[in-house]
Amino acid sequence: MSARKKTNNTNIPQPSVAPVTPAPDAMGRLWARAFTISLWVVFALMTVMSFSFGITGDEIAQNRLGEVVLSYYTTLGADTRALSLPPELDKDGVLQYYGGLFDLIAVVVAKISPFEHYTTRHILNAWAGFVAVLFAARIAVRIGGKRMGVLTIWLMFLAPFFLGHAMNNPKDIPFAAAYIAAIYYLLRFYDKLPSVTWKDYIVPILILAAAIDIRVAGILLIPYMFVYFALDYVYNKDSRASAMKRIKAMAIVGVLGYFCASLLWPYALQNPVSNPLKALEELSNFKMNLRQMYEGERIFSNDLPPSYLVKMFFITNSYILIAGLLLAPVALLKAGRNKAFTLALFIAFITVFPVAYIIYKESNVYHAWRHVLFIFPGAAIMAAYGLNVLWEWAQQPVTRYAVAGLTLLGFMEPLVFTVKTFPQTATYYNVFSGGMEEAYDNYEMDFYYNSMKEAADWFIKNEVPKIGKDSVFVASNHSDMVAVYLKDYPNIHVDYVRFPERSYKDWDYLILHRALIPEDRVKNRSWLINQTIYQAAVNELPLTIVVKRPSMDDYYGFKLLEGNRIGEAIDKFRQYRQVDPGNELVNSIMARYYLSVAQPDSAQMMVNEVLRITPGDMQAQQLGAQAAQMKQYGNSGR
Repeated sequence: MSARKKTNNTNIPQPSVAPVTPAPDAMGRLWARAFTISLWVVFALMTVMSFSFGITGDEIAQNRLGEVVLSYYTTLGADTRALSLPPELDKDGVLQYYGGLFDLIAVVVAKISPFEHYTTRHILNAWAGFVAVLFAARIAVRIGGKRMGVLTIWLMFLAPFFLGHAMNNPKDIPFAAAYIAAIYYLLRFYDKLPSVTWKDYIVPILILAAAIDIRVAGILLIPYMFVYFALDYVYNKDSRASAMKRIKAMAIVGVLGYFCASLLWPYALQNPVSNPLKALEELSNFKMNLRQMYEGERIFSNDLPPSYLVKMFFITNSYILIAGLLLAPVALLKAGRNKAFTLALFIAFITVFPVAYIIYKESNVYHAWRHVLFIFPGAAIMAAYGLNVLWEWAQQPVTRYAVAGLTLLGFMEPLVFTVKTFPQTATYYNVFSGGMEEAYDNYEMDFYYNSMKEAADWFIKNEVPKIGKDSVFVASNHSDMVAVYLKDYPNIHVDYVRFPERSYKDWDYLILHRALIPEDRVKNRSWLINQTIYQAAVNELPLTIVVKRPSMDDYYGFKLLEGNRIGEAIDKFRQYRQVDPGNELVNSIMARYYLSVAQPDSAQMMVNEVLRITPGDMQAQQLGAQAAQMKQYGNSGR
């Protein structure tokens, strides 16, 4: 008894790994009440917030996956598109490797939902995000009590990157929810061992299967069970006597969970033994190679440095979460070697290992750390663990008030950002990135196209009434998404256009997103062309713009050039320059024309206009050199 007292005096107090019952004192009851209230508040807020978020880059494709999976089962396997989706449904050729459980649920629910299809998906997505919060908090309670649970809830909700993705990321958020829920139920199952009945196997098997059926990386949960067993075996002598029974029970859960995952996954169902492993291999070596803005340059994702994931996590999370994570190793070093320590060490492992493995394997990742959003619940638990230590250390009232004040102050920073920028919350960058202005120039921002909803909503409210029943053309660099927003207006025709080719196409309005704009135009803001009539922005930094075409003369000019009617084309370009003198496409053509008719001064003027907007334009620089040479030597070019 005396030895135990000595240990308690020299180490951070650690509760049992079993669910904590609050102490019968006022503070214990307060934290228990705060835990329950926090969960209800977060659930309500996430549900309401989901209505304001837009369609994302993956949602349209994932929705198609859900539809073909549903068709596979409703036709009893006659519709085989889910086994290998045709290119028009899956441009990347990988959707069959995703189980599609969340998308199947979303498609079914959308058929009976009173809300619009994608609004329904966003509600379900937000609920998946809440599930991640709920089970992370429940694990935190098992480690450090209700106070640590409350800290975990708010660390997750007030994490702008996670919160933004929770609303409309159909791949990573549902998997994060299933991943941490599986961890919780597998731990609960383990704690009951060896005294379990067949009923105790049901939930762990089903939640493991669900995680695999959402994303095949859920297979990692099977070896994770044995990692926890190893930690428990080392640090808790009481469990060693039943080691073989524990191994056998976990093996049963792992095997049955693996095979049950195939039941609602058409591709895996064709060969439940090998196809999930093939899917894991394919997605672990994903061949998609996207250009990403990183440290001021567009870099192909295959060429991003090994530090990419860690750096992006560090600069896109709140200061209080980072502080908690930095405190966590200290807390672990000073903690007593008991059940709570073992569980905390395991959560640290499942958080760090996936990132370390991705770096080691040089796997292809992009869009900041969204591919590893499933580690965030664990990261939030560990951050809460670190912060909880401050409360344990703060024994004097003055110190505790200071800790409480600092904690509240830490939460205020992401709260203010979330309120101020809603619903563009996923655009958060902290001061370690150089601030929002620097981050805008150097990193991807709103890569999931959430801001296009705000721009489309503004267009519908302010421009559609002016259009009436007239037929108009809207062009966009993400036309699939815009077409969904404008689907209720049959007189509005949506087409795709690349920003550098905008003058070549017939359109009345442009809706352009920042992610697909050349980096030099992003940095000098020159993609905000004169006819921009609306900006969906965060901190006055434009994410999506709406442009109204001032004249069709640029389009007519290029059509005349195609017919080799140069003189008429130049007349059209001259007319167009009266309303839009800064159009670099028209000015480049005019510079070439003036060189062809030996007017180097006029050509140089056009070149200067181009370089004012796009200083790095190599073709314009060459035209400028030709104009200078012509002025010096005349037409002979000597």
